Amino acid sequence: MRLRFADARTWRYSMAAVGKIIDEAAYRFNEKGARLRAIDPSRIVLVDFSIPRDALLEYEIEKEEVVGINMEDLTKILRRATKGDELELKTLEGDRLAVSFIGRGTRTFIIPSLETMAEELPELSVEFTVKAKFPPSVFRDLIKELEPISDAIEFNVVKDEEKIIAKAISDIVEAEIELTIESGALLEFEAKEDAKAIYTVDYLSDIVAASQAAEELIFEFGTGVPCKIEYTLSRGGKLIFYVAPRIE
Repeated sequence: MRLRFADARTWRYSMAAVGKIIDEAAYRFNEKGARLRAIDPSRIVLVDFSIPRDALLEYEIEKEEVVGINMEDLTKILRRATKGDELELKTLEGDRLAVSFIGRGTRTFIIPSLETMAEELPELSVEFTVKAKFPPSVFRDLIKELEPISDAIEFNVVKDEEKIIAKAISDIVEAEIELTIESGALLEFEAKEDAKAIYTVDYLSDIVAASQAAEELIFEFGTGVPCKIEYTLSRGGKLIFYVAPRIE
């Protein structure tokens, strides 16, 4: 298998977020493109990263391949991606993966692949009652603002007022951020009803590491259900996180 992608930094920032949550991952390469689906050890966060075939500059594959990767090794290499670099991934004999940055010259790093089996995870079907589109930087800044206050963030939706209120509460401090389309914090907003849910801030903080790779972010949730954070990547790629709610 060999693939070539136009912007190596898309993979750099995407895998930086995934690597904070998943220690080892299995990439599946087939006629549709590249995909990684994994769940963290605590089974709180499900990750779904996909790059369709038509998003790739070049793609050579004879049969489906599953490549297990140590995420720490991969993210260390991807940090070397700079502006203007293309990314090439190539499987080699001896269960190895070559990671190349093609820009001013070609820099290649080779890491071993693991015998990690791709866990068969079901496609999730969750009934969300709220859907909001954010500039990725706004959602990232929201999490960073509230992260020091508490170990959880509560999201409240007031349907009739068309707004989302994010709260973090500690024994000493209470912080609240209000988000509306009028303020520019939201690009789109839909709600079927009022909603309230709480999510662990550490996971959200890890997830927003991918913001620099994204063109837009869609946040969906509902009362007492997992939230879905979907990044739209360049050339049609997707990076999706499902995060289980905290029950308090």
